[in-house]
Amino acid sequence: MRASPPPPYLACHAFAAVLAFLVGAASAQEKLPKPGKPEREAKADRREMKQNGGDKPGRDAGAESARGLTRLREAMRVTDDAEWAVIAERIAAVQAASGAAGAKDKAKPAGTERTAQESLRSAVRDGLPDAELRLRLARAHELYREREARLARARAELRAVLTVRQEAVAVLAGLLDPAP
Repeated sequence: MRASPPPPYLACHAFAAVLAFLVGAASAQEKLPKPGKPEREAKADRREMKQNGGDKPGRDAGAESARGLTRLREAMRVTDDAEWAVIAERIAAVQAASGAAGAKDKAKPAGTERTAQESLRSAVRDGLPDAELRLRLARAHELYREREARLARARAELRAVLTVRQEAVAVLAGLLDPAP
């Protein structure tokens, strides 16, 4: 007895399935970016978000800051609005003096200090003479000392209005140094 060939509709369906798979795979490869190589639009979007001070789309820095202050108020157990107004004002002064948007351990340079660092960086990169490097280094150091002095004053003013528990919370939040 002879084996009969498969019905023609089965062969047709198998061919169609293979064809659909190949077409789908080819179109998927065209649409997907290469691994490790983000598309130009995505790079441009990330660059713009960083320049605007955020790293998440739709980020509201003001709302995040308000939530952070609310968490600090709860952790410090401040119930009186007048007391909190004084503390919040001094927290803002510490954050402004540090040059950071939030309370971080290491303050980031801002404004003129950042410009001085960029100037120093370009002098090193371009191989300028030692005399020029010394001048630019002195300017960057002077601006750094000024910022540190402003930050120390702002921290001392904040510490003056805090209880021991509140000071501990401020240290943990990175607003104050552990040692006075």
